[in-house]
Amino acid sequence: MSGRPFLSVVVVSYNMNRELPRTVLSLSTPYQRDISRGDYEVIVVDNGSKIPPTDADFADCDVDLTLIRFPDPTHSPVPAINYAVSKSRGDQVCVYIDGARIASPRLLAAARHELSNGPGFFVGSRGRYLGPKFQRESMLEGYDQAVEDALLDDAQWMQDGYRLFDCSVLDESSGPGWLDPVAETNSLFMWRSLYDLLGGFDERFVTPGGGLVNLDMWRRACE
Repeated sequence: MSGRPFLSVVVVSYNMNRELPRTVLSLSTPYQRDISRGDYEVIVVDNGSKIPPTDADFADCDVDLTLIRFPDPTHSPVPAINYAVSKSRGDQVCVYIDGARIASPRLLAAARHELSNGPGFFVGSRGRYLGPKFQRESMLEGYDQAVEDALLDDAQWMQDGYRLFDCSVLDESSGPGWLDPVAETNSLFMWRSLYDLLGGFDERFVTPGGGLVNLDMWRRACE
């Protein structure tokens, strides 16, 4: 792509061959509305998957996509996040610490609009679980990948991502209601200058999945 994107979206992947193509598709055009392909880039950084993603996995996605294999994978995704952000080009960055996420259709455009208020602003979406209940509860009642695949097929989300709101619930960190404070976000947007000021995600969080690093980053941004 010629020119420089205003936004870089970093998505961390680890053994997500089933989920990751959906995530990238939801970040591509024309699924993302009110934004142009050249306005942003998506960087998928793989943190040591057994079968790393390839360009062929995203052949149907119209997006400026770069795949990176983190050269020194760790149990925690944090070093991979900071590494990928350092390779990105946008003045604004977004981090998906969990690559198994489907974006709503105006996520990028809405974040861009809010960040335009100034370099101290940051944006986070509320997370939701697919299915009728918290996932830990649904799994005890037979919810599995096959049920989820059928739910997504029935929702026809690729034609209209807003249909996913009809078959999902707010997660524990994002509810119980729309006006309640959030404890974390799985799509954190901010100006690169703020990201650098905060020192990025804290690499002292070394446990698998990063432990509470996502909550820590949100807290530090709020403070």
